[in-house]
Amino acid sequence: MGKVIVLVCAYSYVRQERMRILRNMVPLIFLAFIHTLMFPSDAFSDILQVPITYQTIQEAINASKPGDTIIVRPGEYRLAPENITIREKNLTLKSASGAAKTIIVGGGNSSVISLSEGCRAVIDGFTITAINEKGISVLRGGGIYCAPSSSPVIINNIITGNNAVFGGAVYCDRLSSPVIANNIISKNTAERFGGGIFSYRASPIIYNNRLMENEAANSGGGIFCNRDFPRITHNIIWKNKANHGGGISCDWSSSAMINDTITANMAFYGGGIYIANIAKASVRMTNLILWHNKDDLYYDALRPASRPEYSNIGDGDFRGLNGNISADPLFVDPENGDFHLRPGSPSIDTGNQEPIYKDPDGSRNDMGAYGGPQGLVNFGEVSSHE
Repeated sequence: MGKVIVLVCAYSYVRQERMRILRNMVPLIFLAFIHTLMFPSDAFSDILQVPITYQTIQEAINASKPGDTIIVRPGEYRLAPENITIREKNLTLKSASGAAKTIIVGGGNSSVISLSEGCRAVIDGFTITAINEKGISVLRGGGIYCAPSSSPVIINNIITGNNAVFGGAVYCDRLSSPVIANNIISKNTAERFGGGIFSYRASPIIYNNRLMENEAANSGGGIFCNRDFPRITHNIIWKNKANHGGGISCDWSSSAMINDTITANMAFYGGGIYIANIAKASVRMTNLILWHNKDDLYYDALRPASRPEYSNIGDGDFRGLNGNISADPLFVDPENGDFHLRPGSPSIDTGNQEPIYKDPDGSRNDMGAYGGPQGLVNFGEVSSHE
């Protein structure tokens, strides 16, 4: 399971520094919390089996109580006449054999999975896709909709082929705080914003995902952030498209982007990252690789505190300032999606040198998705549960 990072707020300068250190670590307490969500230990919780005990996933959800786990056997589950809704329950919906073998196919008239207000469910190990009917559009979250004040864990899934006006794959509504970790989010489309993920006044943790070939007509091919507080770390963001912000678009967003690899994305403005209305928010960019995007970084203005640091930016923005460089990162096989760094890469051991960013072997941080204490050897691989 991908490790997860907690975003915390600080008030004074000293507290900001201390809290920044904490939120760049991997808190064991938080991991224990996620483990509790995924594998409840309540003596009164039950395991419900689909289709052994219940014919449909929704039947099992309706019959469940808080703390239960629903195990879904391999197969293709076509949802009719309605898609899946989980209401205010702390339950785990988990495939028995992983995302590649357990496919949920929704109708295109609503989100494939809707997580209602206050929901704390875990969605683990499914391919989530939709049959999109011509002339019918989902408004928010073609694959998964996270309602206000929900805090689900969305992990080990393949979310692909979904469509919505906002948030082709996932929509995070106001005051929601989902953990979106170790997923493949690909080939989703948004008619306006957020081909992969749309975060609106939310605080998502977007960690250790591979977002690729998503598209938005307006802004945010991979991720669109609006008036929110997202933490976007250790992701591969590759071959996404939009008018503004092919990879990531931030509008009035107080976002932290740390150790991401953002490459081969396309947009008229900001193929890699597009930043707007920064005067009303703040952005932090550290240890990034922005390479071979059509216009790697576009911004209307950046305050000194929001300028990138210790990043490899292909178009040369901020080269020589704040530890930034502009040099071929020497990916192993970028044409086939392998963005490990080859020996001799200028991005090795040139990330932020503070101890909190060190690689697992104790060496200085490597820029990009595989660097830092949370960089994983098997990055982006969705668990098979086998």
